[in-house]
Amino acid sequence: MDSDSQPDRLDDSADRLETQTTPANVEELFAGLTDFADGAESEETHEDVRHLKGLLSEAHDRGLIDSGIRRLRASDAIEAFVGSVIFTSPLLVEDGVFDIADYLFGFTLSSIPIFLIANTLFVVAMTYALVEWTGRNRTETQLLFGRIPVRVIMILVVSFLTAALLMTVWGRVGNWQPPAEAIARINVLWTVGSLGAALGDILSDQGSAPPAPVDPEESRTGPRDGDGDGQRPIATASGPESSGQLTDGALVEAILDQFRSLESGASGQDERREMRRLRERTRHATLDDAFGDRIRKYTTRDIAEAFVGSIFFSVPFLVEDGVFDVADYFLSFQIGQFPVFFLVNTGFVLLMITMLVYWAGPQDVQMSRPIFGLVPRRMVGISLVSFLTAAALMTMWGRVGNWQDPVVAIARISVVWTVASFGAALGDILPGESSGDDINDDFAEFGDRLEEIVE
Repeated sequence: MDSDSQPDRLDDSADRLETQTTPANVEELFAGLTDFADGAESEETHEDVRHLKGLLSEAHDRGLIDSGIRRLRASDAIEAFVGSVIFTSPLLVEDGVFDIADYLFGFTLSSIPIFLIANTLFVVAMTYALVEWTGRNRTETQLLFGRIPVRVIMILVVSFLTAALLMTVWGRVGNWQPPAEAIARINVLWTVGSLGAALGDILSDQGSAPPAPVDPEESRTGPRDGDGDGQRPIATASGPESSGQLTDGALVEAILDQFRSLESGASGQDERREMRRLRERTRHATLDDAFGDRIRKYTTRDIAEAFVGSIFFSVPFLVEDGVFDVADYFLSFQIGQFPVFFLVNTGFVLLMITMLVYWAGPQDVQMSRPIFGLVPRRMVGISLVSFLTAAALMTMWGRVGNWQDPVVAIARISVVWTVASFGAALGDILPGESSGDDINDDFAEFGDRLEEIVE
């Protein structure tokens, strides 16, 4: 074997291993190409880089390559309003909202409504988790105090005002007499409205991503909205064409070919390796958007997605008194000391989670690093997150009788847990492979740091 080729092959293998889990966004690709062009002296190389940037910009405009940043726009507030209205409207006619509001406002310590404050903090945390922790990493351009995304504040304000407006117009706050009770009722609807507002903003059309960062002077024909059809001509094997006339597949292939051309024309090994790395990350990014992800890792971001999904499915059941009847039936049929239907339902939930995630779901989820080499950790995580979420909401909203009878409380929670688990599973897997380190690696790193502190 040629000894000179061995390092290249090892480097190439390492690059491929990295790119399997790190698809690039368009800003990262532009930064890498700019650095590459800065180190090149050939005008032809600079022209090829400008050409490639134009292709990447076109791919971004079509949604083939994601942006890593997100800008708040006026239309986002409209989308949040629409999402909030859609989610809150079904609860406007539910009298269970009154019972929950009375409990939130009535449970006090030193005249402080503890659960009302806790529910408010819960809404804020849930909205932040949905905006910041679900899906892929996206950097917000507008921050308050340099840390808090303005988008989170916008969603909270819009959803609260929407809930207040609907409750007032529909006569569900008693003409605001007394105001504290009206606010408590609005707070219940706000919990659901904030979830709808966040989803309405984020999922509408992914329109908050800014245009690809292309300097018009770097494109071959100037700005995209210039004279004629405003599209950038590119050179292909068959001659000059407009990038807008290519199919998505042909555009992706043209981008990869251009990366190969830059790689073959690079003067040094480091430059070739960088172009190879960028090409593979681009290929992985476009495959993600075109065909979905193969999910391997289990990350803290997946846990946040399961949390949000469980809330989405469980909240409508929290106001339904039928949950109490189902829970009583679960406990009524017993053999010896064992509530048969309660145990059967528990097994059913675990089986459904497993089937939904690994066998019948919309994504190709790989079972990696199982607990004790056998138990799927994603199934365990979804089960625990959805159960704890249902338990927290049922407790905070006064649906478990203050845990005076723990068995009855757990039975009621299990009813809501059934639907919450479905939402948690879908919330986890629908966004695809989440960014971040695998949770096992996070635990290992935490253990190492803890050992260092102890020593």
